[in-house]
Amino acid sequence: MKATEGSWLSLVLRPKSGYKIRAAIEDLLYTSGCVGIWDHLPDGGIDGCGSEAWLDTDNNDPFEAADGVLLTAYFPAEVRPRLAELALRLTALDLVVEEPQLETVANEDWLENWRRNFSITELTDDTLVVPTWEELPAAETRLGLRIYPGQGFGTGTHETTRLAAFFIERELKRAHKPVSFLDVGSGSGILAILAAKRGAEPILALDLDPQALINARENCGHNLVSEKIVLADTPVTLIREKFQLIAANIIAPVLHKLAPELSRLLKPGGRLILSGILIEQLPELLNVYAELGLMVEERKTSGEWTACIFQAG
Repeated sequence: MKATEGSWLSLVLRPKSGYKIRAAIEDLLYTSGCVGIWDHLPDGGIDGCGSEAWLDTDNNDPFEAADGVLLTAYFPAEVRPRLAELALRLTALDLVVEEPQLETVANEDWLENWRRNFSITELTDDTLVVPTWEELPAAETRLGLRIYPGQGFGTGTHETTRLAAFFIERELKRAHKPVSFLDVGSGSGILAILAAKRGAEPILALDLDPQALINARENCGHNLVSEKIVLADTPVTLIREKFQLIAANIIAPVLHKLAPELSRLLKPGGRLILSGILIEQLPELLNVYAELGLMVEERKTSGEWTACIFQAG
């Protein structure tokens, strides 16, 4: 089916069971340009919006049969040429029960899926993500970030976002004065918005996807922080300003490639937060950053994912 203007491509998978298989699938999907994943049941039932059910280390896997949870991965239309090869790789690596199916999905269809599945979610112990169509309970005292799940994705449901948010919030709560903050790969803007709400300034949020920037700009407006956050599609290689706190929630191969630039942009004594790393990818990544003089200060793990915070000398 030919993609039309205002549409997306989706790859519908039926993965084999196991959280390690899920992690391998996600790595392949995001490396191929995936911008979001939705888990659902074949009959229209819901299995959550994110990866929580798949990262169950007690092996309470919901997916022991071919009629289990489906995974729909969304891609921008321009990556169509590489999706046929991706489907073949998923099958050849024995990660899926059957051959994945490629479909064209209108914007309004997948947005409606997100709207039906996305509800108030805990981002950190002290912060909630609130869909723009819901209201926080009157008795709720935690901070609420109002997010619309547009094409930038990033709704706080994935472990990598939560891990990054934990370190961002902790660092900003410890700070005695405003901290300059750089968000690399900002997506929906959720981490930059959290930083703004916790007092960081100035804030620069970068993403190369124009749709992500549109969504992030909308979400900044929903949270009344538009004047506090500069959104840009500028490559990090062109940024000259240095920052006290940098967060990059991206897949490990990209974090590897960006290491010299992220190191360059960090002020002396500043801290760098990296998330989006599978546990088995961590040793190599630590070596890359150690060679640049950045030593890991702390790491935090959730399921098969890990995040680290580094300190500059």
